[in-house]
Amino acid sequence: MKTISIITVVTVMAIAIAGLGSAGTANAAHVVAEITAPAVLEVGQPSELQVALLSEDLALADTVVTAYTDVSFAGVVGQIELGTLTTDASGMAVFEYEPRQASSHEIRIEFLAPGDTEPTVATTTVSVSGASQLFQSTAGVQIPGLNVWLIIAIVSSVWFLLFTVGWRVFAIASAGPAVRGVTS
Repeated sequence: MKTISIITVVTVMAIAIAGLGSAGTANAAHVVAEITAPAVLEVGQPSELQVALLSEDLALADTVVTAYTDVSFAGVVGQIELGTLTTDASGMAVFEYEPRQASSHEIRIEFLAPGDTEPTVATTTVSVSGASQLFQSTAGVQIPGLNVWLIIAIVSSVWFLLFTVGWRVFAIASAGPAVRGVTS
């Protein structure tokens, strides 16, 4: 019985060592993503977001980088892609970003480092000041010199005229052909 337990322990250890040996080496290349944004962003003003990818103090060139940010429109919240760029020889990708709303925005970048199978994600938060949002919706039509009652009067007059013409056409069509006196 003692021999079987020793053989089992030795077998389990051998399988574990073989499993660790066949796993391969871990990717030792550590990629650092640095996202640089201006200190002050203004609503409606284009700004540059710089992304630098470094691996062991070397630039990570020709790497595809995608930038995203959270947005909301008409009560729907989601993410929008700011762009997809490839890093240059210095490991830099420069995105143009024009914030549409004043608040704190989280910028998220994704890239696939060499040797990785899953994208790496890095985030930064930028503060945007200015008007509450770039586009302010106004209710109704804003025409200087016209008010609501004048527009209602014009539309009502047009509909009254159309109704009157339609009623006259119906009356003429209902009368039938005119009978003229016949002379022999």
